[in-house]
Amino acid sequence: MPGRPIVGSGPEAAADPLGFYTRAQRELGDVVRFQAIAGITWYMVAHPEGIEHVLRSRQKNYRKAERFTGPVSALAGNGLVVAEGESWLRNRRLMQPVFHRKSIAQLGRVMANAIDADAQRWERLSREGATVELSREMLRITLRIVSTTLLSSDISSETDRIGNAVKEALAFIGRRTAASLSLPLWVPTPSNRRFLGQRRSMDELVFRIIRERRAAAGQEQIGDLLDMLMSAQDAETGERMSDQQVRDEVFTLLIAGHETTAASLSWAWILLGQNPAVLEALQEELDRVLGGRTPSFEDLPNLPYTGAVFDEVLRLYPPAWGLPRVAVEDDEIGGYRIPAGAMLLLPQWVTQRNPQLWDEPERFIPSRWLDGRRARLHEFACFPFGGGARQCIGSHFALTEAQLVLATLAQRFTVELLTSNLGADPTFALRPRDEVPVRVQLRASTLAPGVRSGGSGVLRQQ
Repeated sequence: MPGRPIVGSGPEAAADPLGFYTRAQRELGDVVRFQAIAGITWYMVAHPEGIEHVLRSRQKNYRKAERFTGPVSALAGNGLVVAEGESWLRNRRLMQPVFHRKSIAQLGRVMANAIDADAQRWERLSREGATVELSREMLRITLRIVSTTLLSSDISSETDRIGNAVKEALAFIGRRTAASLSLPLWVPTPSNRRFLGQRRSMDELVFRIIRERRAAAGQEQIGDLLDMLMSAQDAETGERMSDQQVRDEVFTLLIAGHETTAASLSWAWILLGQNPAVLEALQEELDRVLGGRTPSFEDLPNLPYTGAVFDEVLRLYPPAWGLPRVAVEDDEIGGYRIPAGAMLLLPQWVTQRNPQLWDEPERFIPSRWLDGRRARLHEFACFPFGGGARQCIGSHFALTEAQLVLATLAQRFTVELLTSNLGADPTFALRPRDEVPVRVQLRASTLAPGVRSGGSGVLRQQ
């Protein structure tokens, strides 16, 4: 059986992919074949068992889709997120120790200091009664964190310039990914020239820092991610990364640690604004455990509700809303034949909101992740970081970063949402579609000096 077909579905999928694939699963089931007008055939596989088949059981039969990784490689080179085969395996072995729990614990202290600097800025904004744009604020915070943990203070004076370059470059990549046809980068269109200039600007900065670190070899290491990448050594061959390989992984981490985490944090504030009882429960836990002090990596195991809040954010708004793959050889999934060369979509957005898998799937209910209920879920009922051998290597880094941001800021502030226009943009990382103006407000302190109240300061939506 070839899979339940929808004919002529390309334009519909492009116009509203989140709604289109959700309707397809609800009406036609967990394996659906689509026939685009241009003659391209692709499949959606939305059931956890089928997803596990692709990402784990038969993972060697499914490679990443050049149609989607090509635009990303224009910025990130042959970094881990786009590499295939032996190149991917070698780089994965090299980078595995970089993201070991002990390394993340060390970086957690750097993250906490970077977040605290932004918390002080929010205090000033609160006193001024300023209105700011939520997504831009989250991008500012995550760029400070990733630049500090990745490149230490070398980038601090250039944060705004690099942040704008990264933002514009990612927007360009998003447009190329969504387009059915894009001109090669060597064609001197205005958008191509702008992108190449932004990439050149970032290249100059990163290669300069790499050269300076190489020149300082033998001196005391700074201990950031760049140091870890440059000193990483293949246990089997003894090889280290070249400057170009280090550069590619730096760019990959800038994308993964900056854009995607910022999008998730934006959704966290929006969902807390729509669910004041959840915010109150979150702040009660933060007040009880932290007592007003800045959270650390070591505090996170003692903040289960904070972790559950972010798990629920990732369920509802996964940064990557669908994973594309290409079948190498003929296969069968759920009783349906998958021909060699077929493109597959594994849609987190659809699976993680499927009413057959989740009670009240559209509701924001962090408690569904507590009291051992996580263990009763199929592993691939919720897979925001992918799965199998190619599961995101930086997932623990991202979760640590996001939970520390949320714990630090929610303990001290409320955020008043000033809009109800809160649709999702699936072009690149799943971010709010439009600007989200907010007003930052300090929570009233009713406890001892330095300790924040656990009251019901809520995010109000107008």
